[in-house]
Formats: sequence, C-alpha cells, structure tokens
Amino acid sequence: MQVFLHALNHQEAALEAALAAEPFDPGEFFQFARRHTVAGHLYGLLSDAGWLELLPSALEDKLAEVHQIQLEKADRLLPETQRLRQGFEQAGIDVIFMKGPFLSKRFYGDARRRFFGDIDLLVRDRRDLVRSDAVLRGAGYERRSIRLLGHRTVMRFAYHFVYRGENAKIDLHWALRSHFSYRIDRGRLWATRKTVSLGGHEFSVLSAEYVLVLLMLSVLTDYQKARVRLKFMTDLFMVLRSVGDDTDWEAFFQRRQQEGLLRISLTVLDLVLGLFGAPREFKSLSRALSSYGELWKDYRLAAPKEFLEWSEKPRDKLRNHLWTFRLHEGGMTRSLGWRLLAEPFGRAVFR
Repeated sequence: MQVFLHALNHQEAALEAALAAEPFDPGEFFQFARRHTVAGHLYGLLSDAGWLELLPSALEDKLAEVHQIQLEKADRLLPETQRLRQGFEQAGIDVIFMKGPFLSKRFYGDARRRFFGDIDLLVRDRRDLVRSDAVLRGAGYERRSIRLLGHRTVMRFAYHFVYRGENAKIDLHWALRSHFSYRIDRGRLWATRKTVSLGGHEFSVLSAEYVLVLLMLSVLTDYQKARVRLKFMTDLFMVLRSVGDDTDWEAFFQRRQQEGLLRISLTVLDLVLGLFGAPREFKSLSRALSSYGELWKDYRLAAPKEFLEWSEKPRDKLRNHLWTFRLHEGGMTRSLGWRLLAEPFGRAVFR
C-alpha cells in the first residue's frame, strides 16, 4: 500500500525506500495491485515520472503487461461509446455517461489511465428506459437482465439492466442506486450535469458532486459483497483532489442529509482521508467531518489498517450487510425487510 501511495503522491525518495525495505515482496505487491484494479494506473504513474527503473524488472514487466491490456480494452470501448452516443442522440434520448473513460479523463488526466470494463449509462425515467432498450437492441445488444414483475416494480428495487453485445457490456441505469431511504435529488443531478469532449464529440457526464455520490455508494456496494477494492477509493481521492478543498463541504453534507446519504458520506470520506493520509491536504473537509461530532465516529467504516485486512480476507457477507444497514435511515428492521424484498430483483438484474 505504501508503494502505491508514494507513487500517487510523487514521493520519489519515499518510494525508493519502500521498494528497498526488507519486507517488500514484488510478487505479493503485484497481486495486491491487480486485485485492487490499480496496476495499470500505477504503471502509468511510474512511467510518467520516469521511475520504472526503480522497480525490480520482473515486477515492471508484469505491470507493463496489465497496462497494455488496459490500453487495448480502452481502445475497443472508446469507439463504442461514440457509436452509442450517436444512437441515443438520433433517438432523442438524454443519457449521461457515468464513469469509464470520462471519469478517467476528468480526474486522472487521461481517458485510458483508469481501468474500465463496461459502459455505464443513466437515463431519466421509465419512458426513456423503454426507448433505450430499442436503441441498444438496434445496436446489437441483448438484455441479459430479467424484467421481474414489469418496469415499475423492478425500478423500485433495482437500479440498472445489464446488456451484452459483441463489443461491450452495458449497464443501463435509471438510478445511481436504489434503496427505500435514498432521496437522491434527480432534478439537481440532471441540472448540474457537465459535458466532456472525447474523440471530437461532446458527452453528458455527472457533475463532480454526483460522481462523489456515485463512488461513495459503489464503495458501500463493494463492502456488502465482501469485495473491498482500492479502485473506487482511489477514484474518490482523485475526484477530491480535482475539486479541491475550497468546496463548501458544509453545504455538501447538508444536501447528502436531505438525500438520506449523510451517514454513508461521512463514513466513506473519513475512510478515504485516513487511507490516503490526507487530512492535512483536506483541512476544510476534515473540519466539516469533525463538525458532526460523534455521529461519523459511531458509524465509522474502519481504520485504514482494517480496510486493508478486509481486502486480503473477505469477511462474512451477512455481517457486512448488517453493518451497512446501520448506515441507512429507517433502522435495522426496515433495512432488513427491504433487503429481503429486493434480493430477487437483484438476482434477476445481475446476470
């Protein structure tokens, strides 16, 4: 972990010392970087800085191989995003491209720096969801998700359909996530969307604020599945660095409270700052977190050391779900009931 952090923070002397330290095992480190889906990003960081020569040659070769696979994957998906944009535009359907090369370009500085394996799209409502199905089928995609009990019901308990085609896997979203306690301001989400230019075309994307919301919910989903990865935590850190500490964090947390996401926001952002050793870099955010007193401490996800332990040894999924129930408004009983109701829809969608 320290090797990755030193590379991320451009600390050459500390990086060299960590690589030379006696416990460092190149093979174990490669497995760590690959498991957390940051191997390609790490190689890019070291290559940009001219520090690849610091690595043992075998480790450099392995990271280079993963990096090349990542570039080839991106090169296959980038033209497909352009083809899909054109198809939705011709059908008159508003669509937001949620992550993928757009998140990578905005917050990593390069559309191919961050690994992405599918294309995530967000549409406004049920009408656009139905129309989008025709667009995707016309583009050669097949819906793999089962529409259990019809659109109205499945949209209440799930948040996307999965489509597969020859060129890509598509996650067609109608919500960032679904839960009875979430009151995400869809009007604000769509009103604050931005545009990103890629390949000579303009794409609608989430504002930085709702990228943070999406990533925080993604961390929570990972934890529920006992599949904690550094990838989304790194995404959050890169977004924080991009927006800067001048952000009005008080207003940010007030909006999350209105959306039923306050506990989640406090615990996940606290973990990000601890994991990346960044409280001093984000003093305003740290003060905003502290202003909530014991609330964020009571629901704290983990200390950084515990986070890394989870990544090495997945914990019991039931225990993880019970913990996440505490973060949701409405209490444990209602959250458990929701989970039991939503489970069949989740299984029907994730295929």
